[in-house]
Amino acid sequence: MSRSLNAPSARLLQSSRLFSIPRPLPQPAFDQATSTGDYRASDTATLPYPVQQAITTPASSHSRGDFGLKRPLPSRAIRTSTPHIKVNAHDNFAHITDFGSAANHTQTEAKWREMNVPMMAKPLPRTNYTNKEPPQSAYDDKVDHTDRDALRVDVTERQMQQSGSSGPESTEKRRWKYGGPWVTGMSEGEFEMYIVQTISARKAEFKEFLKEKMLDARVQQEQRASREQGEGRVTYYRKQELRREIEANYEKEEKKLRDNHTAQRLSSELTAAICDFLDLPGIRAPGPANLGLNLETEELRQRLTENIDKGENLSPPTTHPAAGLSHLRSRLYMENHPVHGPQAHRSPVLSRVLRARNSQIAASLNNAVLGVGGVVALDPVSTGIRVGRPRKPIDGENQLEHYTEYTRMTDALDQDIKGGNKMWVQPETAFIDEKGRVRLLVSRGDQEAVAVKTNRVQHIHEAKSASLSSPSYISHEGGYGNSRYGTRLPDMRHARPGRSHVQGFDEELGMSSQQGPIDRGAASARIRELTGGRMPNS
Repeated sequence: MSRSLNAPSARLLQSSRLFSIPRPLPQPAFDQATSTGDYRASDTATLPYPVQQAITTPASSHSRGDFGLKRPLPSRAIRTSTPHIKVNAHDNFAHITDFGSAANHTQTEAKWREMNVPMMAKPLPRTNYTNKEPPQSAYDDKVDHTDRDALRVDVTERQMQQSGSSGPESTEKRRWKYGGPWVTGMSEGEFEMYIVQTISARKAEFKEFLKEKMLDARVQQEQRASREQGEGRVTYYRKQELRREIEANYEKEEKKLRDNHTAQRLSSELTAAICDFLDLPGIRAPGPANLGLNLETEELRQRLTENIDKGENLSPPTTHPAAGLSHLRSRLYMENHPVHGPQAHRSPVLSRVLRARNSQIAASLNNAVLGVGGVVALDPVSTGIRVGRPRKPIDGENQLEHYTEYTRMTDALDQDIKGGNKMWVQPETAFIDEKGRVRLLVSRGDQEAVAVKTNRVQHIHEAKSASLSSPSYISHEGGYGNSRYGTRLPDMRHARPGRSHVQGFDEELGMSSQQGPIDRGAASARIRELTGGRMPNS
């Protein structure tokens, strides 16, 4: 028993709370630095996503520099309110633990949880012949797939006949993870290495796979012909006959596929078979068979041009569409304020204006650049939209009142404002692009939501009180404590009663109820006339 407790592995587990650290992810690819000095290509810039695990420790261990590593860290280097570190190496050549701060990503993640932004799937490129689809959640069943077999839906023969297609529609474009690499983004050396190490050893396997694809195509063709003639399904023995015919004429069938590939290139069936076999992300270009259009139409030219121009945006994502930032599926929820109750708008956040609209740095960018919760976003209002003239600052104006002047904050950077230009925004949705960067969509903060956020609602109450006390407003008096809350039944006490449609005795006498009592003799004569000369017994 004592020998097992004194083993090296047992002592390591007893003395260290951190047994292993996962290997870091590959570094994200940065854009090439330009002559003006692109900040994104800097070695010290914050990465678009974390590549190393962040480690923290409780306050009792933080005071001693104990993070569960081999040796305690120097207290002067970790004297911070956010004790989050990332370990580059447990031991270097100088026997020192190489570490750095990970607060940039941990604080961004904390701010993101506070904003409650739903993560959506990356929207498809919009064209002039397709309608804009509503945003789709990253956790939707049509998007959150990694296995290609999970997308193969069995389509009944009746649905196939109604649609006029030979098989189910391919939905593999909505997958976010593939088994093969992205060939379009590989360099020439990487592509040659991939062919030598991976593809060359799978020639025989691809031949068998191609035979199965040919067999499936022949079986579907036979079933279509049988359905048109009113016959049954293709039998097992007929499938075996087709298999033997394909094996006997495999070279002719392969030559036919190669000739078709020479004519159609990436739109051929051979390209589709290669992508399916190697599980490659979409490199198949839209062909005439897929679009149902003529090559001479202007619509097809625009489609092909857009695919060529936006080829870099068609790469598969490097992470899950939500990246673990949020698990909300929709933004259709309502916030409940503890004092003011349910709110029509969500709580706004204060963003920093990083670049104004009229900046000379990026003349092609018409929107102001904002920093929202550690993520860069664009102001929804651009220079092409007419906005009001920015108001000049007033002496003695409160600093919080500056941030509601959106036009003034985004028009130009004002160096006289303490803390820089800021403005209130409301995060709407976000998605992860193909490079792993967060794309956040925001809207300008609503005035009432900003007033509730800053606890400056006195002017709202005064405006409502003034509207209720105006002459056009009719006051409704309720019971005790105004229990009817401004509504009640109409008061009919002083109203004139309506005329009854029932014929009464006074009307028979030719009198009205407002003429007073009738003479006794006249009444007796009128009664004799009505009763035919007979008087009722008194």
